[in-house]
Amino acid sequence: MFYAAIAAGIAFIVIGAASSIYSNIAVDVSFNDKVKPGSPDILTPDMNVGNTASVAVNGSTFNIKIEDPDRKLITSKNNVTSFNYDLTAQKAGQHRIEIMNIGSTELAVTGHAQTKASPLALSGALMLLVTGVIVIGLGLRFRGN
Repeated sequence: MFYAAIAAGIAFIVIGAASSIYSNIAVDVSFNDKVKPGSPDILTPDMNVGNTASVAVNGSTFNIKIEDPDRKLITSKNNVTSFNYDLTAQKAGQHRIEIMNIGSTELAVTGHAQTKASPLALSGALMLLVTGVIVIGLGLRFRGN
């Protein structure tokens, strides 16, 4: 029982440490979407300063606008059939890319964005670390004297 508890505690600590490191690294998320005629598509990547995003929209006629976390307009285009934009976040937070298909055929939306992990991810990793310490402590109580 002693060795099983120690091994489990070490596994929890290793997984928790790896998860806490991963939760602070920007993750590149790709998007590949279709937007039906008359429908909107809203992308909201949560980005740190310096993270990048790239969006390309092709197809029917559409309106697009990109806003920073304070809802200040970064760029806006109306009645276009093709759009490419590379964004580097100047402010941390949730950016907004809003696409409205005003044409008669589907739009193809492609691209990627570097997003940060949620605060919940870090708290889960820290809970794993604490659980590992507790399990090791309980395991030490099982060792034979």
